[in-house]
Amino acid sequence: MDRKPEIFDKVQRLYGVRGCNDHELHCLLKFERPLDLDVLKQSVFASIRAIPVLGSRYVDGVRPRWASPAAGDLDEVFSTASSEAELEAFMVARDDERFGPQLRACVLDAESFAIAFKLNHMICDAAGFKQFLGFLADVYSRRIVDPGYRPPEIDADRSMRAVLDRFGMGAKLKALLLQNGDNNRPGNHRFPLSGDQKAEPFIVTRKLGRSRLTMLTGYGHEKHATLNDIVLTAFYRCMFRKLALGAGEDLEIPLMVDMRRYLGDTNQFRTLTNLTSMVSTRLDLSRDESFENALGRVSAIMRGKKRADLGLNVFVKLDLLYRLFGEPAADRIVRKRLNNPLICMTNVGILSPARLCFGGLQPYDAYLCGSIRYSPYFQLAMSSYNGELTLTVNQCGSAADRQQILSFLGDVDAELPGEGLPAASFGALGVG
Repeated sequence: MDRKPEIFDKVQRLYGVRGCNDHELHCLLKFERPLDLDVLKQSVFASIRAIPVLGSRYVDGVRPRWASPAAGDLDEVFSTASSEAELEAFMVARDDERFGPQLRACVLDAESFAIAFKLNHMICDAAGFKQFLGFLADVYSRRIVDPGYRPPEIDADRSMRAVLDRFGMGAKLKALLLQNGDNNRPGNHRFPLSGDQKAEPFIVTRKLGRSRLTMLTGYGHEKHATLNDIVLTAFYRCMFRKLALGAGEDLEIPLMVDMRRYLGDTNQFRTLTNLTSMVSTRLDLSRDESFENALGRVSAIMRGKKRADLGLNVFVKLDLLYRLFGEPAADRIVRKRLNNPLICMTNVGILSPARLCFGGLQPYDAYLCGSIRYSPYFQLAMSSYNGELTLTVNQCGSAADRQQILSFLGDVDAELPGEGLPAASFGALGVG
């Protein structure tokens, strides 16, 4: 059965069409012992069959839609890699939404065991991806016991209506009028990338261990700041130096906002969808300012945003646009006026070891990150798992760009309070 795409499905696709990013989400799970490959493969297939939109292909044109793929298309979903280089190549390769399903999995079945997943960002955001991974782990665990287990269908409303229905007309009008400058802005600076025509996609990571993350969390409590505030402050200070800004000059860094924050219990998996908004922050360079003082200013900015229904403006604005003008005209307006920030940050949040338990086996390491950016777009991502924090940059660039970003992640680490790691940053699989 064909399904009409939601507004954010088309927005995410437009980012890809415009050359901003590959509009795919990426995840890596590492295990001490291998999973049962046949059960894992069948669990992936069963999960796709249970989630109709995940098993679909995207058809563009006058009547864009999610259409069911051919029955044999599941064969393209699951693959194995014999080396870390082969697995990393799988992770950064872009898939085409015109051919379903919208999920790909690849297993490194060698001396070490790892699973890499890619999921089309048109289908869902990072929070939805986390929900899906928990769903898949549960299906695997059940099929270990009962090979014939079939998961329940996941096919609820994918629109932003559930979020909008939580707010009254007064809150929506206030968000529309007072938060208009919080989104859809490219920003006033760009990370200095080469723009090399021979650029290749890559993922680089930097790991902050348990003791470091515990220290940062404690520091945040002491300063009444979140971990997100702390990393954002370090990001700002490193970008000030990278861009050689002068005293009084400012920088704009938008942040992604998971709007499930307004839905109460976000752990219940009802559907795969995009419920992510955006909010812009702006900070000026204060010469010789301490990290603590800069953190105070960033935290104050974020507290003010949170008091004003953080992220609501995007949802209200798009909903109003499509209601007033109708879908074809609204699509044209979005295509003409949509901006993607040149520099931004996203916090994927916590990956739960308990929810990633595959038949009693939990990953010893995991991270999840967003799309691979194309120059001049740049994004810093963060996710945590099992008490460790992973900083990630996904980029398409030259070898020089890769080395520059590796160094930049080291600068962010060093800028954070406490003693940073002396080692260099790492590639997608956590190896040099």
